[in-house]
Amino acid sequence: MAIFGSAVYLSTILLEKNRWNGKGPSLLVSDWMEEAGEAGFAGLEIWMNHLLFSSRSEWELIKERSAEADLPVSLISATLPADGSDKSQRFRESVLEACDYFRPDGLKFSLADAKNTGLDSLEFVKEWSRDVPREISLLYDGGENAGPEALETARAALTGGRYQAVLHPFLFTPKELEAALDAAGDFVTNLGVQAKQGGQWILLEENADANLRIMAAARAKDFKGTWSLEFTKGAGIAGENIEKLFDNAEKDLNFIIEAQTRSAQGRSSKRK
Repeated sequence: MAIFGSAVYLSTILLEKNRWNGKGPSLLVSDWMEEAGEAGFAGLEIWMNHLLFSSRSEWELIKERSAEADLPVSLISATLPADGSDKSQRFRESVLEACDYFRPDGLKFSLADAKNTGLDSLEFVKEWSRDVPREISLLYDGGENAGPEALETARAALTGGRYQAVLHPFLFTPKELEAALDAAGDFVTNLGVQAKQGGQWILLEENADANLRIMAAARAKDFKGTWSLEFTKGAGIAGENIEKLFDNAEKDLNFIIEAQTRSAQGRSSKRK
């Protein structure tokens, strides 16, 4: 659902209990598209492993149900290796194939080696990404703690209009978020939604006042990009339940929609 210019996407990694254990995906994206469309999400951000380990018939079904549910594949997210091994090369080729097939608005990428996030890796990605269809934007995700310095490094390396960046606003204080957006300007076009308390992911409504201040800070800096729900309450705990994760994602979606609606109504009242 697009609220006053801001689209809110559902990332499929939010639903995936095997996101870190190496066992391979536990769900088919196509099984959740109708529910995601009915919940009001404006599009999907599909985790690359959900495409890498699925059949071409599943790819076809995703595209078919995307049209039926009016739920576009808006982003593909991938952790890109920047080395020359055969395995890494095959993975990057699969990412290119997925981009060519689904033609998302953007490819959201992070770097596989968390210790190697400097200019060399970013320059490698820039060279490789020349084969990504030109109409697809490239969104750099520097991770949960990527603040002004990381954004400035990325912006210096990733010159050109198709390169953009991701921030995780609910992991910052309002002042930290404002500083990051000041440093990045219009380089940041996507906000990855995940909120934590005591080391565990929580619902946005569970820390509502603080999270509303974060959203106000984004508005104050005139952010008009997209939002992606990446993690929510219940992720990463024992007995992780996909139905509960989806329900919680819907609660977070509604929190964002309601906050933006109230803000827009407030601005409208002031103009009268």
